Amino acid sequence: MSDANLNDSGELPAKIFQEMGSQIPKRGTVVDKTYYSMLILSFLISALTSPILVSDVLAAEEITHHILISKSSRQLSVISAEGVTLRTYSIASGRGGPGDKYRLGDQKTPTGRYKVAGFKSNSDFFYFIRLNYPNENDARRGFRDRLINKRQYDAILEALDSNMTPPQDTKLGGAIGIHGIGDESQSKINMHNTLDWTQGCIALRNHEVEDLLAFLSVGIHVVIKD
Repeated sequence: MSDANLNDSGELPAKIFQEMGSQIPKRGTVVDKTYYSMLILSFLISALTSPILVSDVLAAEEITHHILISKSSRQLSVISAEGVTLRTYSIASGRGGPGDKYRLGDQKTPTGRYKVAGFKSNSDFFYFIRLNYPNENDARRGFRDRLINKRQYDAILEALDSNMTPPQDTKLGGAIGIHGIGDESQSKINMHNTLDWTQGCIALRNHEVEDLLAFLSVGIHVVIKD
């Protein structure tokens, strides 16, 4: 039974009951009130016990693709839900070398699973795509090694649970993302093609960032591997 079966006053028309083979009691009687109460109760029970489709629950969070970054291969790839590579770009990563980012100032690119958290178009590096670094694993390691305190640890987890950017001002560092190279002089292009030169971010050529933006929105997963 759907809301479309209700009349303008919010009641079920008499013909519905007739189609169900029921004899509708005369209005205003005790039997009438009991009858209608039992019917309403049965409809409520039916609605509450109807199965919920998993597809309805997952529709708002359907994953169509993700970003895969390999620091050692110096590549960023857009991977479809079916595992098909849609785009591949050459990258530069943190000048701190291989290994996971540990703390502020180590100039390493973090490894792990992150999400796109926001965009900034007026960046010195053409365009900045912010990631939600530090993630839960980063925070757990930082708390274990006493780089952050319990209050900072809780603030990071709360921000992640709320799909917000976690605090960027702790000893774990921050401002990690994907960006262009800014002014594309020939010397800078040559450096980009041969060296890992960033302070921990992932860098692409400016036109490649523009192309990548077509695949990005807040919440898209970004997996970074060594």
